[in-house]
Amino acid sequence: MEPERRPSALERARADRARGRPDLARDRVTGYLAALHARGVYEQEAYLLLGEIHAEMRDYARAGAAWLLTERHDALAEAAFDAFRTRYGDDPVNILQALKPRAPIEAYPQTVVERLQALKYRYRKPGEKHLAEADAEQQKDLRGRDMGCVVFLAAMLGLLLYFVFLVVRANWR
Repeated sequence: MEPERRPSALERARADRARGRPDLARDRVTGYLAALHARGVYEQEAYLLLGEIHAEMRDYARAGAAWLLTERHDALAEAAFDAFRTRYGDDPVNILQALKPRAPIEAYPQTVVERLQALKYRYRKPGEKHLAEADAEQQKDLRGRDMGCVVFLAAMLGLLLYFVFLVVRANWR
């Protein structure tokens, strides 16, 4: 006797959508993509479905974000791409943060590869920080050290002023 096959996450998301629950479908596909991202795997079908769900929910900018990682190119996708550009602008860092590509560039279809190359996408292995995150962390670290130096210099200046005060007071008598 064969074990009963369990529906895939994408099949369950489609069922959620059919029951009028695109919010559950979105969450299910997003979770599925997070599991793929953790392994550095790309699956166009998941991004296509996520885009459809977002479009159904009338969040065209998020639909555009999903579809920019696919080969989809039709009137609805173009409108979604325009909504995406309106919301996220043209800065490659903002675009990549919104798209969240998380697989080696060679895993994507050629159309997507060209888009990602234009944005200077660099694959990071799971656990490896993005350049922007590493830069922000380094800046935060520098600010902490800078603040420590400022406090140290202020303390030294305070001590110097105290000793000057003592010398002036001793000479004043």
